[in-house]
Amino acid sequence: MKIKQFCVGDVATNCYLVYDENTLEGAIVDPGDRADMLLAEIEDKKITLKYILLTHAHFDHILAVGALKKATGAQVVVSKADEYLFDANASLSPFGAYGRQLMNRFDFPGADIWAEEGTEVTFGGMTAKYLSTPGHTPGSCTILLDNSILFTGDTLFCQSCGRTDLPGGDWHAMLKSLKRLYELPGDYQVLPGHESLSTLERERASNPYMQQAVKQ
Repeated sequence: MKIKQFCVGDVATNCYLVYDENTLEGAIVDPGDRADMLLAEIEDKKITLKYILLTHAHFDHILAVGALKKATGAQVVVSKADEYLFDANASLSPFGAYGRQLMNRFDFPGADIWAEEGTEVTFGGMTAKYLSTPGHTPGSCTILLDNSILFTGDTLFCQSCGRTDLPGGDWHAMLKSLKRLYELPGDYQVLPGHESLSTLERERASNPYMQQAVKQ
């Protein structure tokens, strides 16, 4: 398994390219911008991109999806609960003038696979499993890869968690999701949608939001 991290877009979204070095089958998680750079990497490594895996559908996690799908034919996997964000106005209007600047770049093709709790896809001998972790958005999910890596999107950050003040956000749901992640057995690498990488054990020990969640 090979994972390459990219920091893309104006709000520094973490995008992850995951592939098997033998079969060269792969998937990309949260391609929020810079389709040109991501496609160049995919082509350079000769990767067959099977899936575009989305933790949620906020604009800063999906702006490159349209171009990637057109170029590779990869299937888009996202929760139906975030379908309201497929509309450019609904997705971008909360961000005022900045959102309006992005309108002509919003080209989201929709879902090929609706992710629900337990949805699994396989590529390159790896299995990605969706865990429902709402709060940041109704359809926010954590993607568990091969029982060792958690792509936590904007649910769990290093020493923090995602905001819940945007339309669709829910602080009480966020606390339940953080508690759910806390209670997963064992340790995992935590690859979040923004900021630094971490481990679940580290977050259990010192993330104040996760500690608040388990006291509820």
